[in-house]
Amino acid sequence: MSNDELPLPVPATAAPMLPPMPMAGDIPPPIPQELPPPLPAWAVRVAGSSVPKSSEPATAASDAATRPGRRWWVFCLAGAFACFVLFLVCLNCNPATTATDRALGKLQGAIAQSIEPDLHPLLSWGFSVFFNKYLVLPYAQMQAAGFSFSFIACLLIPVGSSLVSVMIGHPVFLLGGAPGGWRATMQSFGLHRLICDGFSLLFLALALWAPMEPAMAAAVLVLFLPFIRLGALIALWCFLGRAHGFGPARVIFLGLPHIFLGALFSGMLALVLALYFYVYLIARSF
Repeated sequence: MSNDELPLPVPATAAPMLPPMPMAGDIPPPIPQELPPPLPAWAVRVAGSSVPKSSEPATAASDAATRPGRRWWVFCLAGAFACFVLFLVCLNCNPATTATDRALGKLQGAIAQSIEPDLHPLLSWGFSVFFNKYLVLPYAQMQAAGFSFSFIACLLIPVGSSLVSVMIGHPVFLLGGAPGGWRATMQSFGLHRLICDGFSLLFLALALWAPMEPAMAAAVLVLFLPFIRLGALIALWCFLGRAHGFGPARVIFLGLPHIFLGALFSGMLALVLALYFYVYLIARSF
């Protein structure tokens, strides 16, 4: 092959030259069409404001604040305190010891008026000896009897019946649904005790310290103490129905029998207390 028939050599091409890197101060501003799309308004952080958070914690906090029974222990302590104050009032109004003190005082005063004043110390000594020898044991027995009656009538029966009602009643409520929980049940019974014993103390204060005859004061107690207990039982079932969402069936088949039997039993106890304070008022009026 001749040199004329050989293909022409391909000229060497130079490597492509890259454009020089611009300096930091030579970067032109971006074209408006090349800017990223703006963020939505809810995602923009405004100066001095916080990032939006989920509303679930706030909802849980509001549910906990409005949940029935959240302060059950406050109402239970208040009801127990009212029971204890009623116990103290009943203990200090012992008719037997009051009658004994009044009788001995009147006897000592009558004897002191009929003897010389110089013999009064001897009279006091003689009454002390007589009391310590013949009356100290019966007097202590009367005090013990008053304590036992006050403890049973004002603490043991009321508090015990409320606790037994809670332990028996709440499992029964769970059979039909009790969304309020055991705290709502405890709170309702604590409110019941507070209403019952609180209003009883109010009318006892009226009967004991108002200027009335013993018969009139006893009539006030006999009239109002049973109705206070009936109203407290009705209020109890109003609290329970609101806390647990009771329907008409549970109110009729559970509430009405409980109100009837509870009013019957507590009404009899209220009449016994009224009679007890009536005897005390008679002993105090000597």
